Amino acid sequence: MAINAPSSRNLGSGGSGQSLTAQLGSVSVADTRGGLATAWTARAAATDFTTGGGSAAETIGRARVSYWSGIASATAGTGVFTPGQATALLAVPLSGNATAYTLTLGVGDTSATWNPHIVVSLPAAAVAGTYTGRITHSVA
Repeated sequence: MAINAPSSRNLGSGGSGQSLTAQLGSVSVADTRGGLATAWTARAAATDFTTGGGSAAETIGRARVSYWSGIASATAGTGVFTPGQATALLAVPLSGNATAYTLTLGVGDTSATWNPHIVVSLPAAAVAGTYTGRITHSVA
């Protein structure tokens, strides 16, 4: 199994107390094990986003970063493909590992591609700056 995700993405800019929403870019899983009744789960996690020296006012905690996978833009193979969060109303904070997508009852080679949405809630005390953080995807 392999997972591919964008290596970097600019999520935009905003002011203190606002929320930023952007699509991360295509994430894809390819399972070439070719078995019967295969399954996999793709997960997403994040680090804190920081700027400057990373003081409290220069940190957006990962619990303020939410994720929703949306429906797949493409699937291939036979199985039940299920988004972790089909709509914005189901967005989950990335304070831990969030289920991004799953396959159950897979038969043969399978793949799925989705373009998740990231929502960053900027704290009122956040200082201006360019914040960087990491969103990682894994599959097992």
